[in-house]
Amino acid sequence: MGKTVYGIPTTPRVWLDAITYAVVLAVAVTGGSFAVGIAAGGGLPLGNVVTFVVGWLLVGYGTIRLWPSNPDELTQGGVITPDQQSRLQGLVRQLPPVRWYQPAPRDQLRVAAKIFWAGVVTLAFSYIIETALNVG
Repeated sequence: MGKTVYGIPTTPRVWLDAITYAVVLAVAVTGGSFAVGIAAGGGLPLGNVVTFVVGWLLVGYGTIRLWPSNPDELTQGGVITPDQQSRLQGLVRQLPPVRWYQPAPRDQLRVAAKIFWAGVVTLAFSYIIETALNVG
């Protein structure tokens, strides 16, 4: 059995934090993309294209940030201290259910991994919007 904090396994806490971060960022990107699409006069189809492109940019950026620059980075953990948190991470930590089940900073996924997963969720949103809502 893995580590537990207050009787709750650590691994679900880590994934809950990462999934919440990814969904919040993907919703913000999707909303912003559709606002840009509508403001530019392209409507929902342009918003969906912008969502798709930004999703791939997030995946690429997360991948580049995850790539180790030297072999020592493979053995070192990416501990996040409270002063290293972004505003988005602070917002996500205030949202339920993460606010009730926060993982310890040493147990969190790196921000680059969360950005990568946000890109994957954004691409999923783009796909769902294109197929289910017939936009595009």
